Amino acid sequence: MTVDQELLRGLDWDRGIRTALVEGLEVTGSDSLERSRQFLQEPPDIQSRREDLLKRLERLRLAKRELQSLF
Repeated sequence: MTVDQELLRGLDWDRGIRTALVEGLEVTGSDSLERSRQFLQEPPDIQSRREDLLKRLERLRLAKRELQSLF
């Protein structure tokens, strides 16, 4: 209940969240769409690691299917 009261209900949209979004993150203005895209874009090193892990997972699944076909 404390978390709800202090963090969620305690936020004043006009003074707190709105100010952080509009002024702090600069989500308004002429280049706001591009800035928002950059916020959501996955960092290249994370993207590369994810792709490597997905390839490894696929190889493991293939190996599992091959092993299961032997028995």
